[in-house]
Formats: sequence, C-alpha cells, structure tokens
Amino acid sequence: MMSVVTKTGDQGQTSLFTGERIAKDDARVEVYGKVDSLGSALGMARAFATNKRVKDDILAAQKQLGMLMADFASRNKPPRITAEMVAGLEAEIASIEESLPALKEFVIPGDKKSSAMLDLARTVAREAERRAWTLARRGSVAEVDLQYLNRISDYCFVLMRLEDEDKPNL
Repeated sequence: MMSVVTKTGDQGQTSLFTGERIAKDDARVEVYGKVDSLGSALGMARAFATNKRVKDDILAAQKQLGMLMADFASRNKPPRITAEMVAGLEAEIASIEESLPALKEFVIPGDKKSSAMLDLARTVAREAERRAWTLARRGSVAEVDLQYLNRISDYCFVLMRLEDEDKPNL
C-alpha cells in the first residue's frame, strides 16, 4: 500500500491530475481546493441531515464534485462535468422549489445543524465559483464547470430549505 506521505510537495509544488507539477498556490489549485472544501462541508451536512432525500442528493452531489475537482486539476482535457449534469441540477432545484412554500423573507440559517451546514456549503460553492472565474480569466476553464459551480450553490440553498421543512414537531 502506498503511503499518503510522499514528500513530493515539500518544496511548494503539487501534481495536477494530469501529472504536471505546479505551485501549490496556483489559481488552479485554489479552485480545486475550494471544491474539496465544498465536498467536506456537504459531508458534514449529510452526516446531520434528517431528510432522506436531502441525504441522498448530497451524496450524489459529492460524487460529482470529485469529477469537478478532476476537471480543475487538469489542463487541456475535456471536462468530466457535462451539460446533462448541469441540467440535472437545474431539474432537481426546480423539483425541490415546487415542493417548498414561496420565500417571503430572507432565510436566516441555524434552525438545524444540517441546514446551517448546507448554507455554509452554499457560501463555499460561491467562493469556489469566484476562484474559478479568476482562473478562467487567466487560462482555460470549461464553461460547463463554471455553470456547474453556479448551480451547485443554488442547489445547496434549496436543499437547506428542504431540510428545514423537515422539522420535528415541538
């Protein structure tokens, strides 16, 4: 078994998915690092979620985030994220929104641990998207990856609302 300790990053370099070595503070590493943070935030939300649909949807999103990280950790490769995945998120968002009451005020997170963590995931997704746009202005980024990041933050928002609707009777 290969050890997680490789010592190959001791000089401030890391390897992209494609094997190319780049600086650990490169904009590309910043983007996939933020996507990694998003996956972790979603993992925390999933661990506390009480709504089965929310749990299942979070897990599906986490799996797709691995592909998104691979996209950002690669140069000059076709994206693994597809337009169909973006459309799938849009369809899920629409389905969830139809089941929820109309918003009449700003949502203040914190009623449940799980929904608060989903709101945190939403903000991490927005940060990843901002970092991705910085990278896009400097180099090549697949348009579908930018779209996916934009949709995943909206998805976190509606999942947060759905999780909050599943409140126990007091």
